[in-house]
Amino acid sequence: MTLRDFQECVEFNIMHNIKHAVLGLGAPGVGKSQVVRQIADKFGYTLIDLRLAQMSEVEIGGLIYPNEDRTKTRWLSPEVLPDEKRDGPNTILLLDEITSCPKRVQVAAYQLILDRRVGQYRLPEGTFVIGLGNREDDDGVYIHLAGPLADRFEIHYIDIDFNSWKYDFALPFRVHPYVVDYLSCKPAALHTQAADPESMVFATPRSWERVSDILKYDDDLNKPVVCNKIIGNVGMVEGSQFIAFCKEAGKHVTADDYLEGKAEAPTDPSELTILINSLVEKVSFLQNIPTVKELSREQTIELQDIIHAMLGLGSSEATILGLRNLLEVNRTVVRDIFVVMNDPDVDEFLEKNKALMFVK
Repeated sequence: MTLRDFQECVEFNIMHNIKHAVLGLGAPGVGKSQVVRQIADKFGYTLIDLRLAQMSEVEIGGLIYPNEDRTKTRWLSPEVLPDEKRDGPNTILLLDEITSCPKRVQVAAYQLILDRRVGQYRLPEGTFVIGLGNREDDDGVYIHLAGPLADRFEIHYIDIDFNSWKYDFALPFRVHPYVVDYLSCKPAALHTQAADPESMVFATPRSWERVSDILKYDDDLNKPVVCNKIIGNVGMVEGSQFIAFCKEAGKHVTADDYLEGKAEAPTDPSELTILINSLVEKVSFLQNIPTVKELSREQTIELQDIIHAMLGLGSSEATILGLRNLLEVNRTVVRDIFVVMNDPDVDEFLEKNKALMFVK
């Protein structure tokens, strides 16, 4: 499944108050932790993030000590676990790196997941438990979950999906346009671990985010330090190709020039993809618009102009790509704007291509 699918599965539990623990397994750096943080922010929950690979069993299970007359034992519960007075009534307990932690730590977490308690401590009623880890074939530290522990999770295997990353993370969180454009032209570069198993440095969504941060501070790719930092994050092969791509960026047709009629749509597929990305980015405000009625007059005009611009890209394939990219940003609003426009050219194109346009 994609990250978006995984997010929907977790949100389903929250919306229906289902307390079953959910486990997401996927390659390092694909954005598993990030999407859980997004869910917590969306629902206004406090996120308690426990990196189990860095913890001992005592930090999870607590410490046993004798009572005053030494006839019974008592339990000191760990401070790191959710506390309703401190954290509020609604929390997400994220047990990250669960497939990378020692068996004894897994065993300590077992009762917490199985019975929502450990010793005298009980998880607050409003706590949802989410586990994250790597798969066995991800070349990371992997320790099999005990059968009873795995059986207590609803388990999902998360695949690397470029569109989910682009529309659910990169565009909303303003990843640098160079990174978005490059990966739109070469989606396979989003995660390159399998391409070079001998290298310690490979591209992941996390490392591309670091590249984006570097470029936001300094995008002068004639500076050796900038280039070296990029290569240090995504590897020599991918980094060198990315740098060469960015140095050509100034030669591409910009969205503004195209919209103002100062330039024609390019015919080169890579340049056309970059132009489409730039057009879509101009209406990124759609991410936060629930219905077409919430659009301002200026936003409505801008969106309609972008749709008309997509119709002039020079080929049906390019127009379909552009309009489908718009649908990925906000399917509900874009579909409704098609109706509101009442434009014969738009209606004719959609009628001829509806089988391709609205396939999810």
